[in-house]
Amino acid sequence: MTDPQTSLSKFRSLLHISSILNANLDLHQLLPLIMLYSKDLLEAEASSLFLLENDEFLYCEVALGEKGEIIQEYARLEFGEGIVGMVAKEKKPIALEDAYKDPRFNPSMDKRTGFKTKSLICVPLFVEERLIGTLEVINKTNDRIFNDADLEYLVSLSEVAATAIQNANTKDSLDKRILELSLLYEFEKLSVSEKSLNELGKWMLNRVLEYLGASSGTIYLANNTKQELSILAAKGIPEDAYDQIKVPYGTGVSGWVAEKKESLLIHNLDMDPRYNKLSPYRFESKSLISAPLIYQNELLGVISINNKISGYAFQHSDLDLLTNIAARLSNTIKNAQLFHQIVDTGKELSRAKNIMQKIMPSNLPKSSGLSYGVSHIPLEQVGGDFYDVSELEDSKFSILIADISGHGLSAAVLAAMSHMVLKNFEPDIKLSPSQFLTTLNHMLYGKLAGNFLTAFYGIIDLKENTILCANAGHHAPFLIQKSTSSIAQLDVKGKILGLIPDLFYEEKTFSFGPGNRLVLYTDGITEHMSKDHNKRYDEDLFQKAILKSIVMDAQNSANDLIKSAKDYVGSNEFADDVTVLLVDRL
Repeated sequence: MTDPQTSLSKFRSLLHISSILNANLDLHQLLPLIMLYSKDLLEAEASSLFLLENDEFLYCEVALGEKGEIIQEYARLEFGEGIVGMVAKEKKPIALEDAYKDPRFNPSMDKRTGFKTKSLICVPLFVEERLIGTLEVINKTNDRIFNDADLEYLVSLSEVAATAIQNANTKDSLDKRILELSLLYEFEKLSVSEKSLNELGKWMLNRVLEYLGASSGTIYLANNTKQELSILAAKGIPEDAYDQIKVPYGTGVSGWVAEKKESLLIHNLDMDPRYNKLSPYRFESKSLISAPLIYQNELLGVISINNKISGYAFQHSDLDLLTNIAARLSNTIKNAQLFHQIVDTGKELSRAKNIMQKIMPSNLPKSSGLSYGVSHIPLEQVGGDFYDVSELEDSKFSILIADISGHGLSAAVLAAMSHMVLKNFEPDIKLSPSQFLTTLNHMLYGKLAGNFLTAFYGIIDLKENTILCANAGHHAPFLIQKSTSSIAQLDVKGKILGLIPDLFYEEKTFSFGPGNRLVLYTDGITEHMSKDHNKRYDEDLFQKAILKSIVMDAQNSANDLIKSAKDYVGSNEFADDVTVLLVDRL
């Protein structure tokens, strides 16, 4: 019978443990704490914690030994295998006074470690009746036997531990999603860079390692003609050895990923036949994740990450994160390859600039009823913004502003392609904004390499004093009545172009008579920030600047709007392409 004073002391310890575990949301710190507390609470020599992985099997990567040392080594059990596997399968605790007398006990771990299991208690870990793992304590000190009270204490601790693990897993998933979005944003900004491909590879690998909490890894480039991989960037392999390493498709871990075009998680490399144990460059840890780099079904390469800094094995959540990163990384590498194919010739960048200059109308159509003001500033030498004003027929003019996601040469190439598509539209399509955007979306769907296009298109009718317009995810233009200084946005909505098939775009008619001004723009101006990111120019400030400049003619007003944005944040360098197009009704 348990002494009441001892029971009181144990439950006080449980309350203390509960507060500590639930305050700790780092999974890698939490697991050793759970085992330490379970070992101390039950006065045991050792403890282990197995977690359910992907509803398939149980794994243990941390165990607390008899001398208090933390052992980090991946161990895997199937349901029903050994005491731990049986507890998971039956979802009931098991307590043994003499483990070796029970046929369910598997002594193989003892043989590997030299540790002799005598008695044990193993309990399931539940979160709302859902099994997430098992918790086990082994050998009560001084050759004592675990009793019913010990089982009760461990069950109570398991409830606290399961909740803490679930909370830590939730936080870990959110953290990884935030990191993923942050990294994808960085890749988007870097999609075209004047860095060499090798410099770009090093930068990308370092960022991926940082986000995945790993110390080494490799980005391979694919040679689909030779069916082999070569190293673009690596951490853990000397740079002077890159040229000597060629990995045939189907050979080793990375070759397997290249051949199958599938992501791969290996918890324990020593147990995987694909791992080349004779490789001169050995990994510090035994866990690895790898994903193919694929662009429009073309294999560009493979990224492999190993040596988790925490010492733990990679899990499926890590593989999911790497797979998502690899998809965006593929776009970045492909864009960089295309960029450097052009830049390396020393001619094509100039040709691209000439193409973009031809896309942007040097002279807008003259009319006694309209005047224009334009300011166009690509972030790099070429960009993804474009605009157009055309005379369709007597007294009718089309007006277009569009923005390809991203910037630089890749965006410029897509902008040029989009512009050429719409330039070949039949005249009757150009007279209907709804049909114009619907057709453009149909033509661009699946052709923008994961990018998208926003656009506003309108028909100005000088006889009717109206503008008929449709919008595809673009910022709504401002309509100003100069005589009253009133300002409003053209409220017409529609989805972005190029990502969703078979869209239909609504169109609306607004008054646009003498004394009106239309201000069209891309988001580069309303997202302008100071270099320290402490000041941001926004749509409200832009609107005030528009009203302030209504006394100016259209061109001077366009110039002033750019100047206002620069002056407000104190920086002349925009972080995106910027276009402002003003149309005055005379």
